[in-house]
Amino acid sequence: MVKVNVYDIEGNIVGEREINEEILKKPINKDVLYYYVVSYLANQRIGTHSTKTRGEVSGGGKKPWRQKGTGRARVGSIRNPIWRHGGIAFGPKPRDYYIRLPKKVKRKALIESIRDKLMENRIAFIKIDKIEKPKTKIFSNFLKKVGLDNEKVLFIFKDAMDKNKILSVRNLPNVSYDYIEKINAYEILNSDRLIIEDDSYEKIKNFLEGGEIV
Repeated sequence: MVKVNVYDIEGNIVGEREINEEILKKPINKDVLYYYVVSYLANQRIGTHSTKTRGEVSGGGKKPWRQKGTGRARVGSIRNPIWRHGGIAFGPKPRDYYIRLPKKVKRKALIESIRDKLMENRIAFIKIDKIEKPKTKIFSNFLKKVGLDNEKVLFIFKDAMDKNKILSVRNLPNVSYDYIEKINAYEILNSDRLIIEDDSYEKIKNFLEGGEIV
């Protein structure tokens, strides 16, 4: 069994959680992670960029000088791409960058990203009692105590019911958060450490062993 530390909100180790070491024996499938990250970033693009061709730029309806006899190059319009204020040749036009990935690939990428953090010992659990009043200093002190104040940390909470947790953590630099049902592989790969609310331990364990995060 692989043992993962459980902290309290003050940064003290109060226990351990066990993950089946059989889960970590296979090498990380980097191809799945690559395809997921490429599709995730591509799907964030709005695709509204646009440039004007020579046919869309205003002006240039008249040939600037006659074809022959002037000693100058032949020009049909002052809006051709090599002239100042001319159109753009082969410029971007609105398009859809969406890349569809099968659900199985997304699920596999999420499993591989969590396994990657487990193999590097970059996951911990945290027990959070009810926070009566939102206060950033609560989580700031926690990160300093466990030595993570200079790393990119992703907090994964059980749900959005306790909004005081979110209000307490969202203003911290290099810190992001999400909920156990919404996490994705990119968020995990883009962080240095995962701090998972201890109430979500069973969901993470079952998911890695072949279940679903529900």
